[in-house]
Amino acid sequence: MERRTFLALPLAALTLPGVLSSAPASAVVPRPLALKGAARGGTDALALRQIRDLNASWYYSWGSTYTVTTNPGFVPMVWSGKALIRNNSVGDVIRQLPVTRTENLLGFNEPDYSSQANMSVDEAIRLWPLLQSTGLRLGSPCTVSATSPWLDKFMTKAARANLRVDFMTMHSYGWPNAESFLSKVRNLHEKYERPVWVTEFSVADWSATPSRPSRYTRNEVHSFMRAAVAGMRAMPFVERFAWYARGPSDPCLGPSALYQTNGQLTVAGRIYASL
Repeated sequence: MERRTFLALPLAALTLPGVLSSAPASAVVPRPLALKGAARGGTDALALRQIRDLNASWYYSWGSTYTVTTNPGFVPMVWSGKALIRNNSVGDVIRQLPVTRTENLLGFNEPDYSSQANMSVDEAIRLWPLLQSTGLRLGSPCTVSATSPWLDKFMTKAARANLRVDFMTMHSYGWPNAESFLSKVRNLHEKYERPVWVTEFSVADWSATPSRPSRYTRNEVHSFMRAAVAGMRAMPFVERFAWYARGPSDPCLGPSALYQTNGQLTVAGRIYASL
């Protein structure tokens, strides 16, 4: 029985003949909780310390090669079509497999945004078989929004071409409302019927400026973080998540910062480490 189907069954249905026929009657298989990650691109000792200070189970750097450690585990990303072709990102991933031992590979980063991967759907479809050639589980291209038309077109064309997408990835930035955020996560899963990785999420005020910084308070961010993580861990289809942070002086995301300017954890960082 597929894991997703098993978890969707009502309790009474589990007593029907044959439902648990493949496992001993006394066996109770716990549902794995979503793994907390760190999104950190640094390559120095401070980056390593900060990743470990967060008690992360995994990390990624938006790149194809590990930066500071494979403990916690590193998950590579093929950031863009240019990185794939010019930098041989897939070659990097395969070459480092004996060290990283990763089972997962993240796809293109915000291909629908001009300052990020900046790719057409057709280009992504054309290059996707190169990612498949690694044999790793593949995360979908991660668009700016989980409801992006770009993503819908990609998934439609991927299905027609019999291309493999094993789990969905998403970014989410917005106001500190955990219910709204969790609804987006749930909707993404229900639309594409795949597990979900939330590879970037945070509280952000994109209208903020240096003279008028984020309208959201640190207490609001802390409450959102606790509720969002608890909510994701209650969702059987969420496999992994990673909070995204900039520095504490950033006008848009300052209250969401995980690290102080001296590299120590902020209060938000300590809360994230405890979750």
